[in-house]
Amino acid sequence: MTLLREVLQETQASLQLGSISESRLEAEVILMNVLRIPRHRLYAYQEQELTSQQSELLEKLVDRRLKREPLAYILGHREFYGVELAVGPGVMIPRPETELLVEQGLLLGLMHLEEAGLVIAEPGTGSGAISINLALHLPMARVYATELNADALKVAQHNIACHNVDDRITLLEGDLLDPIEESVDVIVANLPYIPTGRIATLQPEVQWEPREALDGGPDGLEIIGRLIAQASGKIKDQATILLELDPDQAPAAQELARQHLPEATT
Repeated sequence: MTLLREVLQETQASLQLGSISESRLEAEVILMNVLRIPRHRLYAYQEQELTSQQSELLEKLVDRRLKREPLAYILGHREFYGVELAVGPGVMIPRPETELLVEQGLLLGLMHLEEAGLVIAEPGTGSGAISINLALHLPMARVYATELNADALKVAQHNIACHNVDDRITLLEGDLLDPIEESVDVIVANLPYIPTGRIATLQPEVQWEPREALDGGPDGLEIIGRLIAQASGKIKDQATILLELDPDQAPAAQELARQHLPEATT
């Protein structure tokens, strides 16, 4: 007889031995997924027995996690800014720190609340996380989301449809701003910015994610530099570009902006 309280303890211990830092939380999340119950029921039904099928599924999921496969890939979804998103191999997993980009994008959008025709672009949308949140909270805006990766395009299309914002988001296949044919007010982007030499030093979980979503070239600014160069012919007067960067890269990114957008303030 396998009781839930024992399984939870054993799962946490296995993950802890496997150097999973948040072993208790992840044990809870994996069990919630296996049993299809909310968190409070893990503790309200401690004497519940797992079926043989549930025990087998749990073993498979824990084994995948011990191989350092990201939990979001194992579960097939990730919450981002309060929105549940499908994710999977071939698509970068949205990070909590990227929520700051959404907040800044929303702030800019609210400043333009009285204006008609606000146009936002998110090049390299990945799962569509940023674009979906902006569309949900700024219904007056039109959002262009672009992506080159075929797997990511499918996931973004699925997420956009699931959240009923396909009437406000135009998903385009192509490189950064190239597919967008009108000038935009705001560019919001979390593009690859990790220097190539640092990729191998990242956590094992990160190695499962698509390299092209991480690798920003020798200095980390290769893709960002191309975006800034493209922006000179794609933005309106008084437009704003919001980028996620390593703080140490800010001076070099500002220099790129001065080169390609000499009238811009940084």
